This record gives sequence, structure tokens and C-alpha cells, in this order.
Amino acid sequence: MSSLDHDSILGELAVKLCGIRDTRQRSFALVSRLRDLQDDEILWVLRQVRERALLGQEDYLLLYNGLMVSGSFSEVLGAGRLSDLVGSLQTRCEYELVAILMDVPPECQDELPFQPFLDVTLKETPLGMRKALARKPDAALIKRIARDQDHRVIRNLLDNSRLTETDVIKIGSTRPTSHRVLETIYNHSRWICRYSIKKVIVLNPYAPLSMAMRLLTFMKQQDLEEVLRSPGLNAVLHGEARRILEKKPARQEDEYSLDL
Repeated sequence: MSSLDHDSILGELAVKLCGIRDTRQRSFALVSRLRDLQDDEILWVLRQVRERALLGQEDYLLLYNGLMVSGSFSEVLGAGRLSDLVGSLQTRCEYELVAILMDVPPECQDELPFQPFLDVTLKETPLGMRKALARKPDAALIKRIARDQDHRVIRNLLDNSRLTETDVIKIGSTRPTSHRVLETIYNHSRWICRYSIKKVIVLNPYAPLSMAMRLLTFMKQQDLEEVLRSPGLNAVLHGEARRILEKKPARQEDEYSLDL
């Protein structure tokens, strides 16, 4: 396929898919278009979408944001083809693209997490009751429940209309924390669109690497530099942050929206 054909594919994707406002629908529409391409063409498109998103091109930020949705690649491409694509990228050490293709692990429903932060009363409260309490519009109770390390409780709390962005930042910055809690925030459409929430997950060393790598593309220059200054983060994340810094154009960060 010629470079002209490649560019026409990208242009068509941007024109036809960026108008889809729902992120999940946009994700499945994008992967459905990619399904008909050869494997090397799929990887080329993924590279270009990510590289152009890094440059702040808004259409490609929207396409890249669609690529963050868990489950679309495995459901549309199938496990066998997805495994072949991931293997090809791992051979070339293109871990930033591996992170796009590999799904965030599904939540485990029978997990009993360690609870180092709950007060005595809540620690002795059964899971079902804590899940119910997480729905109550009580600001003081929300701050207590926000310390829970059970992702099922946090899932209910994230739907609470009285929960604030500051509350979610505090949950996402907790250390140590259950990676399931961070995955629950990541998969919540109301909160993951906030730049501050993306940032707090990237900077949390307990976040799964694939999740942090996906979100790294959205980081501003000063926050990429903060990633490099954070010794507890994965070396692969450090390396990718350094590469992104080298590619980012010298431009005002507010020229494009980071809350996607």
C-alpha cells in the first residue's frame, strides 16, 4: 500500500469517526474499520494515530481516546489475531502500542482486598452495606468510604452525584492501593475524561503499566517531566515519557483540549 493510500485511510478515519461523540461507540467503530486491514497496516495506523495525538492534533486525540476503551480489540479482532499483533510489537519492543492493544484486566468479583485505611466501624461493615453507603449523598461519609480498597465499593462511589473531582484525585493518589481501584476509575467515563484524573493515575506506581502507558500520551510537558522525576515509576514508563518529551512541539498546552 502506498503512502498516499495510508494517508487516505487516516483522513477517512478522522472525518468519519471523530463525529461520534460516545467514546465507546467511536472505539468499536474504529477497530471495526481496522479489522479489514492487513496486520502491518493496522500497526501503521495505530502508530500514526498515537504520534499525531502527541503533536496535539485534536482529531487524532479523539481517535486515540477511543483506543483506550477496554475490550474493543479483543471483541472485534478476536483473541488469535490480537495475540499475533501484540507478539509482533513485543518483538520490536514497541511497548507503547502493546499498551493500546492489551486490555486492562477485568474486575475480579471474589477478591477480598487488604483494608489498611478504613476506620474500625467501616472495616467491620459487610461489603453489601458499604456498597449501599457509597451511594448516599453524605459528604462526610463519602470521605470515609473513599478510603475503601474494594473496587466494588469504589464503583458505586464514583456514581455518587456528591463525589467531587478532588475526592477522586485523593482516591487515585492513594499509596499503596489496589490496582483494581485504579482500573475502576480508568473505566469510569465520567471521571477518566478529566485531565487531573489521567495524571494522578499515571503518577501512581500501583497503576498497571499498560494503563499508565495509554494515558501518558495526554500528559503536558511539565507533567511528563514530573514522571521522569518520580523514581517509583516503571523504567519503561520513564523511557516513553522521555521519548514523548523529545517529540512534543513547542506550543501552548491549552491550544487543544486535554479533557477528553
